[in-house]
Amino acid sequence: MFKTFLGIFIPALFAHLLTDFVFQTDSSIRAKGKLPGLIGHGLIAGILTYFFVGVVPGWELPLGVGLTHILLDTWKMNSQKGTRLRKFVLDQVGHVMILGLFSWAAIYRYTEVSGLWTSIWGWPYLLILTVISGAILSIYVVSFLVELTFEALGLQKRQASSAAEEQSSFLKEEVGMSAGGRIIGYLERSLILLFVLVGYPAGIGFLIAAKSIFRFGELTESGPRWLAEYIIIGTLLSILFGTLFAYLTVGAIQKIIP
Repeated sequence: MFKTFLGIFIPALFAHLLTDFVFQTDSSIRAKGKLPGLIGHGLIAGILTYFFVGVVPGWELPLGVGLTHILLDTWKMNSQKGTRLRKFVLDQVGHVMILGLFSWAAIYRYTEVSGLWTSIWGWPYLLILTVISGAILSIYVVSFLVELTFEALGLQKRQASSAAEEQSSFLKEEVGMSAGGRIIGYLERSLILLFVLVGYPAGIGFLIAAKSIFRFGELTESGPRWLAEYIIIGTLLSILFGTLFAYLTVGAIQKIIP
């Protein structure tokens, strides 16, 4: 029964990750501030769920996913309590819990009907979706978590304040890629996921050592102290969240493979 549940939950989760992190752009996020954009976002969630789950008569599942997606996003945008990190975490946990409840309900309602794609390709289909979902979580979701954690800790505000007060020539002369840090984070967490998937977690230690060597100059130069703190905290958060999602992915794979 649990594997039947995973056969619905994993495609539904994959559809959710595509909706909220891969296909969602800055313009679509702004569009959710108005009802048409919010409804459109819910429709995308429902349609993708229906497609990837593949239970043809199961129209209730995508309908429920779409409606609850709209309701949760409405709450998140209108809530005035707590930080953006808190609202982000509660929103995503709510989505996952709802997907889990709908998936359990679906296996009882459609006891003799399996998903179209699972029927055709079997467990390898779920394996592919699980690995891609793990990559989305490790690469994209962790990026949001790290950014929002910095914001919740007030590090971004402190950074701007320090730069304004100190007028550090170190910052003025520093030249780098505008998205260099983000790209490094993506590659870092991709490697962490790869190391864990192939059963070589020791590679994470070598990755940390290599990054520490390359960043040693930034940490030891006579620049503002907040910059060193920013780099260290960002690196540790990225590795922590990336490793967590990598091992969750491996755990899900072990449940799928016969």
